[in-house]
Amino acid sequence: MNITQKMIDDLRQQLERAAKDAGYNFNDPEIVKMSQQLDRLIVAHMLQYAKRP
Repeated sequence: MNITQKMIDDLRQQLERAAKDAGYNFNDPEIVKMSQQLDRLIVAHMLQYAKRP
């Protein structure tokens, strides 16, 4: 597993815990921020593989 995948998995788990703690209020500013970070990591990961031959 490469570093980007590890970061994605870790942040996904943190987001799950935070969402549960926030009562699954997905409009909570912290949940939105974490979700945006996760989105950026996923896009970066996808771009890494798109550049490969």
